[in-house]
Amino acid sequence: MVDNEIKKEFLSMLMEKGALRIADDASNLIPLKSGRKTTFFCNFGDLSDGESASTIKKAYATFIYSLLKEKKLEDFDFIFGPAYKGINLACLACEGLYELYGINKKYLYDRKEEKGHGIAAEKSIVGSASFKQGQKILMIDDVITTGKAKIDALEKLKSLGDHKVVGLVIAIDRQDKTGDVVNIGKHSAVQEMEINFGMKVYSFMTMQDIFSELKNSLPQEIRKAWIEYYNKYGVVKVS
Repeated sequence: MVDNEIKKEFLSMLMEKGALRIADDASNLIPLKSGRKTTFFCNFGDLSDGESASTIKKAYATFIYSLLKEKKLEDFDFIFGPAYKGINLACLACEGLYELYGINKKYLYDRKEEKGHGIAAEKSIVGSASFKQGQKILMIDDVITTGKAKIDALEKLKSLGDHKVVGLVIAIDRQDKTGDVVNIGKHSAVQEMEINFGMKVYSFMTMQDIFSELKNSLPQEIRKAWIEYYNKYGVVKVS
């Protein structure tokens, strides 16, 4: 398993860089696209400096290596990062695996708009020129909100031909039920990826990890609002 110190280092970086935002007070919770109001929100788009990249690289590489070592994750040939945020994550994970563990993997990413020239696969998947039929792919991203971007990416990967996606690695699982304020699903987006597509999702950190680490430093009203949110919208509870 990944050392807790690495998770603490990662969480600390998210907060220092403003990528993990905690609501100021219970009357000013953070609105989500679903219409729900939450106590915390994570945006990897705010991580744009070298220090952040170094911490991200270490976190993903260490996590992926531990999954391989413990045989929880099937070995793979490529790391695929969905555009746009997944692109740099795939690059950093490959660099980290080689730098820290001597494991050399290739990476792929998709184009938002298909190229009008070139071979069929390369029109939508960058790096596919070195792909061989039957090879295995690990997908990587930051978080899952609805899972739509990952589903779209799976469709694009079909242009490669015969391949296997061995799983999806994400940084944070919010552990929210799908839906909105009124229509509340039974499962989280992570669970639905596993149920509907048979894709195993591996989360470096979960909402429970974050709450456990921060709860003693949270204002009482935020801690209460966090608990209430997950009592209503969570696939897990916190206390």
